[in-house]
Amino acid sequence: MAKTKKLIKATVAKGKTLLKKKTTTTAKKSAAETAAKTAKAVKAVKTEETKASKIICIDYPTANETVYCGHYCFRLGSLKEVPYMRVSVNGGPWQDCRRANGYWWFDWWNFQTGSFTLEASSEYEGKTIKTAKRKFKVTL
Repeated sequence: MAKTKKLIKATVAKGKTLLKKKTTTTAKKSAAETAAKTAKAVKAVKTEETKASKIICIDYPTANETVYCGHYCFRLGSLKEVPYMRVSVNGGPWQDCRRANGYWWFDWWNFQTGSFTLEASSEYEGKTIKTAKRKFKVTL
């Protein structure tokens, strides 16, 4: 009888260990699947961003450029015909640009010395597209 109880306890303990290993393996597999799905989603977003950057772009200011005047004009380009172009400075409200001489322009003034980010947005084939954020500085 005591031998049987020991055998049962050993079997139960072994079963718990196997269950724990299986649960850990399942959790690892689930985490790996989640990571794969996330990577796939990130890749899709980057693909869309790459497409956007091939359609619209920020010409000026260039990356990390320093602007030295109190009035500046952003120049944006589009390789495809887009119905509008908008810009956002430091994540602020989107502001409409004007079209002239084959480019999109936005006159920017009343700004102070500091670091800024610029992002452009438009629409192509019914989808909103954006450029990557462009960092630049102002020194007055």
